Amino acid sequence: MPSHSQMKQLTALRMAKYRQKYGQFVVEGRKAVEEVFHSGWEVLGIWCTMEFAEKYNPLYSFEVMDDLESKKLTAFETSPGVIAWVKMPENRSLNADCDFILALDGISDPGNLGTIIRLADWYGLNQILVSNDTVDAFNPKVLAASMGSFLRVNVVYGDLVGEIRRFQKSFGIAGVLGADLQGDSIYKMEFPSKAMLVMGSESHGLRADVRDVLGRYVTIPKHGFAESLNAGIATAILMDNFLQKMQNFARL
Repeated sequence: MPSHSQMKQLTALRMAKYRQKYGQFVVEGRKAVEEVFHSGWEVLGIWCTMEFAEKYNPLYSFEVMDDLESKKLTAFETSPGVIAWVKMPENRSLNADCDFILALDGISDPGNLGTIIRLADWYGLNQILVSNDTVDAFNPKVLAASMGSFLRVNVVYGDLVGEIRRFQKSFGIAGVLGADLQGDSIYKMEFPSKAMLVMGSESHGLRADVRDVLGRYVTIPKHGFAESLNAGIATAILMDNFLQKMQNFARL
């Protein structure tokens, strides 16, 4: 079972400031723990309840924790019965040598960020650029929503305005587009051969300083009465269109 000091450390890692301080995080759930165990990332420890071990017969080394410890350590209302203590990989910079960059401005909902990470993984993207105030990518709810995709998608935090300016120099002004209700229809626009798509937050959209450096916007035409789309859903629709049309462009 976890020692008193381990319990204290694992509990502290629920908070972003301690995750950043120690360069460690906790992942919960059978699928995520299995994936992180086989990922090559450094695993500092795995604990599961005896009930979990008897039910799933896990194929990795673990220590047993009791139900009370499981309830104390979980970040969720109901503990999945298994946790892994993991060291964060070394910080990696954004790879600019690519045809498509997905960027996020101030996404605060962990479920949305986790969903977008999973989307990026589905479409074969191995990185996302996010503003410095975007929710922590190692937040337990982000990890859970990503369904293991956090292991394959590098979330790079940075000065979004500065990065937009940098990519405008290589992609061109028209190649860096922001998602906005007043933008051009995604179904009618001409697509550049290289592009950056910038998505705004769930509640406020793109912020003024980001808008100041963007020269082009894109939208999903609305035919009904819903006020807005969830950030994850909007990202999926726009990204699917971008990548399909850009691939078609590249094959011509």
